[in-house]
Amino acid sequence: MSIEAIDWALNHAPIPTDRKDASTLAITLIALANHAGPDGRDAFPSVERMMRYTRLSRRTVQRSLRSLEELGLIRAGNTRVRDAKIPEANARPLVYNLVLSARLSTGPDEERQDDAPLTSRGRQQKRLGASAETSGGVTMTPKPSFNRPGNRPAPSAPDGRSAVRPVCGQCDARDPDPVSARVVWLDEDRTRSTPCPRCAPQRNGGAR
Repeated sequence: MSIEAIDWALNHAPIPTDRKDASTLAITLIALANHAGPDGRDAFPSVERMMRYTRLSRRTVQRSLRSLEELGLIRAGNTRVRDAKIPEANARPLVYNLVLSARLSTGPDEERQDDAPLTSRGRQQKRLGASAETSGGVTMTPKPSFNRPGNRPAPSAPDGRSAVRPVCGQCDARDPDPVSARVVWLDEDRTRSTPCPRCAPQRNGGAR
């Protein structure tokens, strides 16, 4: 086992995420990497061992290995090391080399996008989210607004004086608090409240 091979299988191997068997291929590749050297070579765990690692059937493990070969992530390796360690010819599993040079693609002027999903065509999917593009081509994501209606400044009366009453001092609100804090709690757990009848702004001529 090598940290380099495991790290590649976990974080950098370009397994397309739009395949139905993507997760099966990933766990099979990790199981194989567990037996590879630092250069990704000479991985020859038995199918039975990989079945135990992955909890997959024999047929699924074998099919996943073929798919990983087709994707160019593994290839047949040299049998010299295997033959030296396993003298019995009928007990020798296949040898694979991990293609550590196959990695998730990144643009030349972009930061690493290893966490962006990869499709079977080799393209990384764009992240979802609202964004706006300026005339200069720079993409900007609008910042969320934290100005809730209850936190906006209260309107002023026609003569310039504030239309909001001063804090009565008998509810939970304090002078710096927004008008939405002018409530009277109806239970000890503070799960139900009602607008303060003394200082909360009235709506349509009545209490809120």
